[in-house]
Amino acid sequence: MKSFASVAGFVAVMALYAAAARAQDPAKTDPAHFKVELENDRARVLHVTVEPNAKIELHELDDAVVVPLSDYESTLKTANGQTTKVERTAGKPGWVPAGGREFEAGSKGVDALLIEIKRPPAPK
Repeated sequence: MKSFASVAGFVAVMALYAAAARAQDPAKTDPAHFKVELENDRARVLHVTVEPNAKIELHELDDAVVVPLSDYESTLKTANGQTTKVERTAGKPGWVPAGGREFEAGSKGVDALLIEIKRPPAPK
């Protein structure tokens, strides 16, 4: 019985590592949709443009504020499989918690600024 628990634990850990390996920085893995507009040690601003009904693969983001440049709707799916429909209004900021996610743009596509908040450096 202990060997089964060990194997199950190993499989679970490997699944987590595989999910983390797939969740990548979207500015590097998908520059057609995520363009870095500004980056410093405190924040990074990404201009996100996605054509209507397109799907964006799993990517990893820090805590962020999204500022839609146009109205849009999308479906978000987190790394753990939770799905949420989101409607955004141009100019109205929204909070996006850190984590891995994929999303599918609605019929209007997506045009937004994503402002990632970087964690402060550890004190010396």
